[in-house]
Amino acid sequence: MTLVLAYDGLRDPRDLAEALHLAAGLGAEVQLIGRSLEAGHWKVRRKLRSWRPDLSEAPEQVAVARFPGFREWAAGARSRGLLIAGTVLSGGVIPWTSPEGAAMRDAAVLFGEETHGLGAEARRLCDVLWTIPLGPGGRFYTVGQATGLVLGARLALGP
Repeated sequence: MTLVLAYDGLRDPRDLAEALHLAAGLGAEVQLIGRSLEAGHWKVRRKLRSWRPDLSEAPEQVAVARFPGFREWAAGARSRGLLIAGTVLSGGVIPWTSPEGAAMRDAAVLFGEETHGLGAEARRLCDVLWTIPLGPGGRFYTVGQATGLVLGARLALGP
């Protein structure tokens, strides 16, 4: 199973460290789009030190790629035959429950910038939009929390 976790404009070192930590544990790839932080940024490595000292010393243990924009990223995902799933606050389906998601477990999951989420261009490039239910009164998840929830949904499918 191929799983790519893609982040647009990820600027929070804690969130990138959490994404790398989760990706390392589950064998996922991380792809950074646009002005996202570098995986080897000192603040990211400092945060990783408390969770994964080995990853802090060598963040390249996780496959990380960088793309200048959405179009280049989406072209790469499509060339690999991956479902492109964008994460949104509302208007989507629960991860891996749509016919598209059920039929194709290999996926590239796109997470937008925390404050504004995915823009119109990014949404248009997605095959499916996934909403992570917040429940009554919920306002938003951090990117790291959303990553954990999407991965949890994937794990629930089994091998």
